[in-house]
Amino acid sequence: MQFNSQSQSLESSSRQRAEQVINWLRDYAQRRINSRLMDERRCITPHVVLDFGKKGLLGMIVPQLSGGLGLSYSDTLQVMEQLAAIDLNLASFVGVNNFLGIYPILKYGTPQIKETYLQNLAEGRDLAAFAITEASAGSNPRGIKAEAHPDGNGGWLISGTKIWSGSASWSSAINIFAHVVDEQGESLGITAFTIPENAQGLKQGTEALTMGMRGMVQNTIYLEQVKVNHQNVLGEIGSGFEVAQDAMQLARLGIAATCIGGMKHCAQLMLRYATRRSIGIERLINQQITLQRLSDLTAAISAVECLVKNIATSLDEEKPVPLEAYLVAKIIAPELMWQAADNLVQLLGGRGYIESNIAPQILRDARLFRIFEGPTETLQMHLGLLALYQTPQVCSSLNEFLGATKISEQLQHTAESCASYLKNKNLSRSSNKKFSKILSPKLGDVTAWAFVVACIQKSYQSEPTDELNRVEKWGQQYFQAKIANALAENLYEQTLLDTNHVENFINQYAETIGDIEQNLSGTEEYELDEYLCKKPKYQ
Repeated sequence: MQFNSQSQSLESSSRQRAEQVINWLRDYAQRRINSRLMDERRCITPHVVLDFGKKGLLGMIVPQLSGGLGLSYSDTLQVMEQLAAIDLNLASFVGVNNFLGIYPILKYGTPQIKETYLQNLAEGRDLAAFAITEASAGSNPRGIKAEAHPDGNGGWLISGTKIWSGSASWSSAINIFAHVVDEQGESLGITAFTIPENAQGLKQGTEALTMGMRGMVQNTIYLEQVKVNHQNVLGEIGSGFEVAQDAMQLARLGIAATCIGGMKHCAQLMLRYATRRSIGIERLINQQITLQRLSDLTAAISAVECLVKNIATSLDEEKPVPLEAYLVAKIIAPELMWQAADNLVQLLGGRGYIESNIAPQILRDARLFRIFEGPTETLQMHLGLLALYQTPQVCSSLNEFLGATKISEQLQHTAESCASYLKNKNLSRSSNKKFSKILSPKLGDVTAWAFVVACIQKSYQSEPTDELNRVEKWGQQYFQAKIANALAENLYEQTLLDTNHVENFINQYAETIGDIEQNLSGTEEYELDEYLCKKPKYQ
């Protein structure tokens, strides 16, 4: 009883701090944030970063004793939702620092690393980045080529190149992932290291000119025999994937919360426009298509809220959360966010195509979520393959996590039907692999919506409202449609071309449209004049 009382007190204290930050953000956003200006200048305004640091936004998950806000998972995600409603770019910047930068250090860092960085990171005096992506290792991190070779003194020398690392050139600490190789040249596995930005051999490369999220820098990092030792290791040697997966799971949940805020902002803008704009004698809000889209959007928002709330509550209560739940959050929320952004632009018509009307920036920023932290298609396929070949485990996870016996049975029936379909075709090993890849994204969608509907039902059980009843019916429509799609006679396989035919067809287009690559130089000169260079180009 005493423990419960103490737990409730901590929860209340966290919520109060979160509410204070949210109230401050609502006031601050109207006075001090200009999202379009940051987008145009491709840089977050410095005073925003400083003020966020002062208010603890950059260290929400860090305990108060270490200088952070010490918020619960639920309250941290509530702040992320509010930030996203203000600016998706700012929410992503804060999310990267908390979930990918600080979290691995907080959970896996050595005492020396924590002593060096944690308090300054929590107070916003320093930033932290996460560098795992390489040219050949995006959605497949096992393709990492960066290596750490023994330096002869008990440490390692890391060499490699990382790309698209958020906030890297602004950060004091960078979480790097590389293969550790022993003296015999054998790999000991991917390992995570926290490296200071000023480490000898670490060079910040060029910034990527991204389509959206323009205010937050994404840049290349060059590692040329960067010296590290055991103090820099996050977790254990060879456990880098565990560290990365743990951080990315939390980041995926953060993206889902960000999508909630973004969708709510889209709904506000759509309603504002639809109630003021008239087509003939009828207001746009009264038209059936407008009502349908806004009804779907509000249901989508509530559905993702149920999903995020169930996961966050379990984390706060230190209950296990299945891996599938994080995959579902990343699959579902960004797709619904993208749909909301696209519908916003469409509803606004010509006004939606004007940069100063907010909608284009929301659309460009939202597009990243379908790629960042694992593309939708990759995660759908992964989840679908789990459901196809590990059906009992996936259904058990769903049932144990959410108590959804009926939905688990439906998922199991669908997965077993897909497995029987493959078995009855008597395919060769290569053909079976091909058809599994055709079926798995569909089955992944079924699994994802099974989790969503189960979350809605669980929320309804604790709070039986008319709105949640409507949302559950909306979710069931999606769930049943996904099941029907997975079990339907697959015409897709009849229209799928092999690699040679695809190449031949597309190469023939050059006969009708040519094969153009523009080579005219731009009007801006980026290189330093030869008379000003430290070493002249021509001597």
